[in-house]
Amino acid sequence: MKRINDRCLFVVGCVAMSLGAACDTVCANPGGQWVGLAPMSVARQEVGAARIGDQVFVVGGLLAGFSATNVVEAYDIAGNTWATVAPMPAALDHMGVAAVGGLLYVIGGYSGDFVARSAMWVYDPSQAMWSPGPPLPAPRGACWAAAHGGRIYVFGGASAPNPASKTTFIYDPPAGEWSQGADMPTGREHLNAVSAGDHIYVIGGRSGIATNANERYDPANDSWQTMTPMPTARSAAAVAAFGERIYVAGGEVPQLFAVNEVYHIPSDSWSCAAPMTIPRHGIAAVTLDDRILTPAGGVVQGLAPTNAVDSFIPPLPGDINGDGVLNIADVLPFVGVLLQTNMIPAQVAASDLNADGERDGRDVQPFLDVLTGGG
Repeated sequence: MKRINDRCLFVVGCVAMSLGAACDTVCANPGGQWVGLAPMSVARQEVGAARIGDQVFVVGGLLAGFSATNVVEAYDIAGNTWATVAPMPAALDHMGVAAVGGLLYVIGGYSGDFVARSAMWVYDPSQAMWSPGPPLPAPRGACWAAAHGGRIYVFGGASAPNPASKTTFIYDPPAGEWSQGADMPTGREHLNAVSAGDHIYVIGGRSGIATNANERYDPANDSWQTMTPMPTARSAAAVAAFGERIYVAGGEVPQLFAVNEVYHIPSDSWSCAAPMTIPRHGIAAVTLDDRILTPAGGVVQGLAPTNAVDSFIPPLPGDINGDGVLNIADVLPFVGVLLQTNMIPAQVAASDLNADGERDGRDVQPFLDVLTGGG
């Protein structure tokens, strides 16, 4: 059964925050926490980012004044430090960025002018060098790229005269060739896509107005399936997969959002987590070992770039009541889920400790393990 967390309350009549982030979806018992990290040297939004080894590369973006930048900064995960590396050959914003085989791919985008490009640039961190790659089959800006199974998938985006494309372009790095997959059900730009398990989930975006679409692409069969839509329609959010969950934080249209909504893949259901402490849009999100990195972005709807960097630490496995602590208080809600007397979606989702899509006796031992520190 598909559910939306009934503990997520929509607050009506609240006053918009001074930075333009309206009071949107509020969790009665939010999980996880946001932690500030070292800032980048350049304030920007509409960036792309990807992890290679022990570094995260943040690429391009829009500066104040609507000019694009070619600056690339590398984040050292262990040291919490930033370093500027070789700049892109072109200043770009709203491009697709993905990493495959130790190389960074920057695809399409604008250059401060909202004119879509088709060029692809490839960065080799071991040589600190950029080189051109085969261009996209068609120009795209405000698209999104996701690496999956050694290939790069570029979804949607805008290009005159089409303001919101449905296209799926697929790049095979060893062959150096592009192909085209099945169209998305929903055309959109300023969307996000994330690889999780055997599929790629394409979430949110806009075509004039924001959408709450959540569509799953199966690369093996080149097919799409419509999943439960996210509770809050928005675009240009920070989206990342962590375990069996996908976190969608921030975003814009029709306002700047702080909300952080959580898609549980096995149950096809949504809940919510701690909202962003610095609401932003035009932001990238990169999964690290224990958290999700969210660098830069715009702090008002429209243009207002920041160099702020933070990270979201997801709730602990076994934290059934979502209070951030593993203790005896998690036992009763867990037992209630097993007995089907507790049907709160977030707690039902959290009780699948063995991640098999079921909540039953096979989850008891994993729950005891994490509760007692043995897991």
